[in-house]
Amino acid sequence: MFKPKTSASHGAAAATPAPASGASTQGASKVPAPGGGHGLVWVNTESHVYHREGSRFYGTTKKGKYMTEAEAIKEGNKAAAKGL
Repeated sequence: MFKPKTSASHGAAAATPAPASGASTQGASKVPAPGGGHGLVWVNTESHVYHREGSRFYGTTKKGKYMTEAEAIKEGNKAAAKGL
């Protein structure tokens, strides 16, 4: 029973990487947007939550921009919860 599912999952996995690269801006494992770096946070412009470098959401939300943490706070954005 596991071998057919494994074979099917291998086929599905083989088909997944091509769409994943196009959808890479939507998953948590996506590549951060260019322009970030040391001293900058990523602000999700829809939720007004900012993520520090090293966060899984740093540079990866659909809408956002990089800025300093001081600028983010000045604009009224809030830090993401610990671990996000």
